[in-house]
Amino acid sequence: MVNQSSSSGDSNSARPAQMSADQAELLQAVLETDGYLWLSAEMSAEYAARAEAAGQVLEISDAEAAQGWQGLSQQLHELWDDSLILQLQQKFASRLSPTMIAHISDRAQQVACSGQPMMAQMLACVRDRLTQVAESDLQVMARPMALAMRGSSDEEFVEATIRSVRSADWDALSPLEQARLSLAAARYAISQIDESN
Repeated sequence: MVNQSSSSGDSNSARPAQMSADQAELLQAVLETDGYLWLSAEMSAEYAARAEAAGQVLEISDAEAAQGWQGLSQQLHELWDDSLILQLQQKFASRLSPTMIAHISDRAQQVACSGQPMMAQMLACVRDRLTQVAESDLQVMARPMALAMRGSSDEEFVEATIRSVRSADWDALSPLEQARLSLAAARYAISQIDESN
């Protein structure tokens, strides 16, 4: 909306701005040209030749492409490692020790695509860090988490497990409480990896 002045002293402000002849001529020249006014035809051909030569220099062999892809894959894998640790920290930082989070993240990435049953994957993530808890007790705690349906019920089951363990520092928790939280974190980590694949 244009604010028009009601004063009669300024007659130009009451009328829409009109283009001068020079402005109209410049606009027409710009709209009608196919290329850049400041480049002559010889310059355009020379520029195209240099651009094509530069493109040929940038061409790579199949071996170089494969090597580059391997490097990129490794970088993405390292980023995913960091991402999984961050996800576990956001979900379990106040409940698990940092070393346990790092251990679960590392082990989950090793076993997530192994083809083993979910319960075996979960146990593999925590077994060597929870030496005070019997294997049979770990299996009893892991079974319902492993059998939880994928999707929202899986997330709800992990949340319910977290809430079922009293809030206390990691070292103040009993070995069974540490096991419940660790198994929930393992289940969560494996689910995150499965979703990303």
